[in-house]
Amino acid sequence: MERDKLRKSLRLRKGGPTLEFITILPLVFFMCLFVWQFCVAGMAVMELQAHVKKVAREVTTMGEKEAEKVGKKSFADTDNYYLYDLEVKKDAGEVIVKADLRIDYVFLPSLGSFSYETEARAPLVQ
Repeated sequence: MERDKLRKSLRLRKGGPTLEFITILPLVFFMCLFVWQFCVAGMAVMELQAHVKKVAREVTTMGEKEAEKVGKKSFADTDNYYLYDLEVKKDAGEVIVKADLRIDYVFLPSLGSFSYETEARAPLVQ
């Protein structure tokens, strides 16, 4: 009697793991997309911060306008992010470099992009 109840309950639960797998699969997929977008944004931010610091150091060897021009050309644009604007200023004995980066949404390009702004300051050596 006990065995019959067990067999009947097992027959009723047949396909349960498959259903659970199918419902969890989209969640895992979207988590992977989110992690990929986060990695792309992290790489873009780190690259921009290093680039802005480099341009701030180069202002002492080049002129202000020339460093800005070289800084705009030398940033490596990718399919997922690009340098939107770079501005170099001298103010009160220091150099201020401001940059604006646009990061595209990796899996939803129709949404456009979001921006990240940063600045670096360096003392002006004369």
